[in-house]
Amino acid sequence: MRTLFLLPLLVCACGGPAPSARDTLPRLKNVIDEPVSSVEQNKQNSDLVVQVSEYKHLHGMTRLELEEQLGKGQTCAEHPLCSERGFFPEDWYYEIGAEGSSYVRHRPALIVGFSRFGKVERTFVLEVR
Repeated sequence: MRTLFLLPLLVCACGGPAPSARDTLPRLKNVIDEPVSSVEQNKQNSDLVVQVSEYKHLHGMTRLELEEQLGKGQTCAEHPLCSERGFFPEDWYYEIGAEGSSYVRHRPALIVGFSRFGKVERTFVLEVR
């Protein structure tokens, strides 16, 4: 009897199925250079980057595979946030969204760290709220 009661609770707690990389990565690629013209759009971009990071959609990809999926990121050597977060100068940094028609002060960022074998092993997201 107890098992039957707990089963619906477990189903409800899990939520829907996790979004797939096949769905989220093309969306992320589209918004990387898209002008951001509203706070809401900026927040949606931030939520998308968080989703990609949390579900580890990039983990295990080679640099070439990542470049094919999102384009080549800027080297971390150009961004102090990378070293502050323990990333190496040759890791990649993506700012999500371009300056749009209205002023949006901060845009989300994605930092991608590679292993010594050239595969994605970790990510960091600078979120906007």
